[in-house]
Amino acid sequence: MRLPVCNFDIESDMLCPNCQAKLDRGEITGFDIQFSKWLLEKEKQYPSLDDLTLRKAAMAGTNLILVVNKNNKELLLGEETLIQELIEEFGEPIIIEGAPKLRRIVREFIAPANEVGVNSLWLPEGTKENIVMLREEDRARIKYTKEELRVIVSAIMGESVLFEYQDDRRNQEETIEKPDEFDEKMKEIGERRF
Repeated sequence: MRLPVCNFDIESDMLCPNCQAKLDRGEITGFDIQFSKWLLEKEKQYPSLDDLTLRKAAMAGTNLILVVNKNNKELLLGEETLIQELIEEFGEPIIIEGAPKLRRIVREFIAPANEVGVNSLWLPEGTKENIVMLREEDRARIKYTKEELRVIVSAIMGESVLFEYQDDRRNQEETIEKPDEFDEKMKEIGERRF
């Protein structure tokens, strides 16, 4: 089994310099380490896990997000008892195969709808924020709310992803004075001194 953290590090409860550097850069998280330890303990009970490559593990609300290599999803789903243990311990799993690409992930969660556009903003402190625009007429077709999509997709991508419906901005301008999250961010960026 390949995990985001070295197996030796998990067994010794100490990170090697390489894994510590990944943690410091934000490439892995404390949850990656915690989940990898849990999964490594299950390998003895489920020998098929030997072929699994886990790229990332994250929590998004009550969902466990697992990013695995291609063709590893069925390997996990084939172990019904393990899936039940995952649900009891961490929550309902959402399993993504392959390297997470923003458009592909967004399309997977909003299907059968399509996004109108995906824009990325690089903030002065070097962080990236993505904004996904959706069509108002697709609102009923998308099974997740904007907030659920934000939490899940941000957890998968490891960076901020906001979702907006095209009509939301127009309706907000017409009916309320309260700025939305995107407007607040843009105002905050504009007030920063460089």
